[in-house]
Amino acid sequence: MTQPHQQPPTLAFFERAFGEWRTEFREILESHKRDIQERLAKLEVSMDKKSDKEHVTLLFHGLQEDLRRHAQDIDHIQTVLTTKMSTEALWKLVGIVLTVATAFGGFIGFLVTLLLRQGG
Repeated sequence: MTQPHQQPPTLAFFERAFGEWRTEFREILESHKRDIQERLAKLEVSMDKKSDKEHVTLLFHGLQEDLRRHAQDIDHIQTVLTTKMSTEALWKLVGIVLTVATAFGGFIGFLVTLLLRQGG
């Protein structure tokens, strides 16, 4: 049995898919960020109550560093996705241009052949 020809996914499909994936990933990272911020808030309260403030301060600064790294990760992922989307769109444009140029070249070849047959 022959399979019907399937159209390749469109740029809009890829934009929607990457957009949904980016949104889900951002939600996960934001959830982690909220969890870390809640832990920071609890540590701040603990820092006022506990006598071992140096230990709590160390934990507090560690969590702040985690938050900073998460923010950098979010920015890096967004940059990579934006770059990837731009590269894919550029290659699709190159493919379309080559297809149109090939079809135009075939048409010109047909016309030349037709004119040579009539002239000869």
